[in-house]
Amino acid sequence: MNKLRTFIAIELSDEVKQTIKDIEDSLKVLGCDIKWVRPEIAHLTLKFLGDVDLDTIETIGRALKESVQGLPPIQTQLTQLGIFPDIRRPRILWIGLDDKEGRIKQLAESVETALGSIGFKKEEREFKPHITIGRLRSSKNAIQLAEAVKGFSGPAGRRQSIDHITLFKSTLTPAGPIYEVLKKFSGSL
Repeated sequence: MNKLRTFIAIELSDEVKQTIKDIEDSLKVLGCDIKWVRPEIAHLTLKFLGDVDLDTIETIGRALKESVQGLPPIQTQLTQLGIFPDIRRPRILWIGLDDKEGRIKQLAESVETALGSIGFKKEEREFKPHITIGRLRSSKNAIQLAEAVKGFSGPAGRRQSIDHITLFKSTLTPAGPIYEVLKKFSGSL
C-alpha cells in the first residue's frame, strides 16, 4: 500500500519568513552547532501525522474541513525566541506566536479532535504555538545562544494572519525536507 509522510500546518507569510531569515542570520555568528530550518519552508505545525495510507487522505481531508468550520480568521504576531526543552538540554530553537486569547490553541485542539475521531492518536504534549527555526546538534556555544535568546527583543509588530490550514506531504532528502501542499482547508477560518 502506498504511504505518504504528512503533517498539518499553518503557512507563514513572506514577511514572517523574511523575519525568520533575519533572526537566523543574526544568530549564525554565534557559531552554534545548529541545523537551521530554511525560512522558505518554515511553518507552524498543528499536527504531525507521519506515514499515512494514500487511501486515507480523503478521510483526513473531510476531518480537517470539519475541524475549521466556524472558526474565524486569527490575527497573531511573532513574540520571543525560546529553546525546547530548556537551555540545559537545548534541542529546538523556536520563535513563538502570540496566543493570549487561545485561538491558535483552539484551532490545534479542533484539528486533534477531528483526527482523533478517525483514529489518529492525540498528542500528549500541550500545544504551544511556535515555529521551529533550528535544531541543535550539540551544545556547542549553548551559553552564548542562551544569552542571545534571553536578550532577544523580538520582531515588534511582525504580524501573521491565519485564515486556513494546510495538509502537507513531506519527502525527506539528503538536502533537507521537501514539502508539497496536498490541500488547503478554510471554513470561516
